[in-house]
Amino acid sequence: MFSLSLFGAEPRYIRRARAYLQEARMAVLEHTIAAEHYQASAEMYAERARRLEDEIAHWEARKSGPVVVDPVQEIATKFAVPNRLESTPQPVLGAAPASVGIVRAA
Repeated sequence: MFSLSLFGAEPRYIRRARAYLQEARMAVLEHTIAAEHYQASAEMYAERARRLEDEIAHWEARKSGPVVVDPVQEIATKFAVPNRLESTPQPVLGAAPASVGIVRAA
């Protein structure tokens, strides 16, 4: 029988395994990128929900009666930018927790 190691060639199944390994590594990279994108989107929508809840609560507080509001404090809270690492959306009482699903490629 002809020896493949004589010429330094690899068997076909090893070449195929290397191709599958490269494909798997690319899939890991693609899914990692997608996960980062979806995590950023989830954080953005959580921040949006928090801002909308604050706006609704502010409107309901004004609707229920006159409220003494410090204009400097109101402007400071309106334009405050939270630290991305420390900001966590506060749960709303009586509301179901937000669910984050896993998206899988076909």
